[in-house]
Amino acid sequence: MLFRGNSFKRTNRLGANRRKYVYSAKAYKNPFFQNKRTASIKPGWLKNKSKLAIFAVVIVISIIVWLLFFSTLFKIQKIEVSGVEGSLSGEIELIARGLAENRLVGKNNLLLYNKSDLSKILNEKYYLDNLIIQRKLFHTLTINLREKQQAAVWREDEQYYYIDGDGNIINQTDPLNINGRSYPLIENLTAVKIDGRKANINKEAIDYILNLFNEFKEKKHNFEIERFIIDKDVNTVKMAILAGPKIHFNIKASLAEQTAKLDLIVKDKLKNDFKTIKEYIDLRYANNVYIK
Repeated sequence: MLFRGNSFKRTNRLGANRRKYVYSAKAYKNPFFQNKRTASIKPGWLKNKSKLAIFAVVIVISIIVWLLFFSTLFKIQKIEVSGVEGSLSGEIELIARGLAENRLVGKNNLLLYNKSDLSKILNEKYYLDNLIIQRKLFHTLTINLREKQQAAVWREDEQYYYIDGDGNIINQTDPLNINGRSYPLIENLTAVKIDGRKANINKEAIDYILNLFNEFKEKKHNFEIERFIIDKDVNTVKMAILAGPKIHFNIKASLAEQTAKLDLIVKDKLKNDFKTIKEYIDLRYANNVYIK
């Protein structure tokens, strides 16, 4: 058979105009297998998992409760007090231990110890400049405190107190623990007694007494100061000599001038012998000295 000359070209031209197709991969889901996989997660498994979680939480809480309330792991065995010495240190330790042992909840437990309650008690009982309470694992409570600086001893109604330079009560003390060479003893013979934490004396009078105390402590005299007296006489401090008279000072007048007059009287008139004076030497008036 003979083909026409242009039949081959027409066939190729038809082939060139054919549509081209682009193929891409597609994922097909089988509903049968999908339902089968979902059915494999049983509802009971989720319930068991929740039960296990609740059980674990209960166990953890039980362990914590046991450690806090029944175990001796955090039992307070030692209370360390620093910053003070002697009987005061022991007194503070007793207060802290009593607070731990008298609790109904968390009795004697270091972690549950109420530091705020102890801080309140100590600040009400003592005049503190600083207080730090810390827990020291596993059995120790540490208390570091510093009282206001003691300036003098205040005696009132046969009770003794340390006071600071402003007349604030620091704490009550035993007279046997008082060192008369370190602090002046001030006796209150006025009708006004301690109000809260304040003694009936102002800073001016305290400063005057401290200056008097240091003046006669540094100089060599044949007498010993027994105490200083605050009474109804205004602007007056009375210095009582041991086995001797009382010497009256005016806190508004010059201390140097009054002590100079006293030195002159003691050396020239009394010949260093106070036994001749029964009651007092009054130095309060500028140009006169009264002796009785």
